[in-house]
Amino acid sequence: MNRLKRPAFFLLTTGLLCAAGTAAYFSDFEKKINSAAVGYVTTEIEEDFPDPTPTPMENGPSYRKEIRIGNFSGSVKGFQADCYVRMSLSYSNDDIGRGVKLTGLDTANWVYNSQDGYYYYRKKISEGEKTAPLCTGFQIDPQKIDDTYRDSIKDFEINVYEEAVQAEGFSDYESAWRYFSYPVSAQAERRGNA
Repeated sequence: MNRLKRPAFFLLTTGLLCAAGTAAYFSDFEKKINSAAVGYVTTEIEEDFPDPTPTPMENGPSYRKEIRIGNFSGSVKGFQADCYVRMSLSYSNDDIGRGVKLTGLDTANWVYNSQDGYYYYRKKISEGEKTAPLCTGFQIDPQKIDDTYRDSIKDFEINVYEEAVQAEGFSDYESAWRYFSYPVSAQAERRGNA
């Protein structure tokens, strides 16, 4: 009986060692840290607006004002993503807003969407680039301003607001902004599931 115990003990020990070695082999791991840098978009509004000479409103004054947007990286080069931009204009006084007409409006590069009030730049802007100016100036049409408010409007502001989205993965400005506005439905459309 002792003779049978030794081979059985040997086989059992060998089996346990093999199982432990196999388990150790399959449970071996190595830790590796992957680091990635992501691009970002930093845009700025640039205006060329010299101090205007005060002109009476009834004379229908015109002023020079160029508005553009730049895609700037600041001090870090190479991480700035290409982007599409849009801008909207508002006025510090609603009444003056009715009388302002943009002059030299660049309709070749900018398109106005009356539904949301934004001017969309058609081309993507790469790092360090600027858009073409939206306009070259503005004129005030005194006929469109209510006489009751004409004397009270001495100074006013044209407020410029801009937004940008990354251009990566989009063929044009329309698809990029559609995705920005409706990310879930636009994503299905890009896959052809809409």
